[in-house]
Amino acid sequence: MTKYSFSCASVGMNCGFEITNAGTEDELLEMLKVHAKASHGLTSIPADMVEKIKSNIKKSGKYSFSCASVGMNCGFEIMNASSEDELLHELSIHAKTSHNMTSIPQDTLNKIKQNIKVS
Repeated sequence: MTKYSFSCASVGMNCGFEITNAGTEDELLEMLKVHAKASHGLTSIPADMVEKIKSNIKKSGKYSFSCASVGMNCGFEIMNASSEDELLHELSIHAKTSHNMTSIPQDTLNKIKQNIKVS
């Protein structure tokens, strides 16, 4: 099961508050609303800060990917990587050795990230 974590410091706040192992992104955001009000005096979190928060939420779990999910017909899969970074590193090795790619184009990388499964 995917767990969600966040620290105020990750968005530049001089605050040691952290949430770890929230069950959903929505649960994490609700907890942050309470923290923002109690510790920072905010009655609401501005939309631009919510987007910044969302881009800094860390997911933990087991990461999996199949080339078939992005239209490749090679049969390659990665199962149970411990992080997105580990999965992407392994995938870059596969792209280089099996597809002769020196790098993964940004549009393909975006599509890959959308198709990574976390459990």
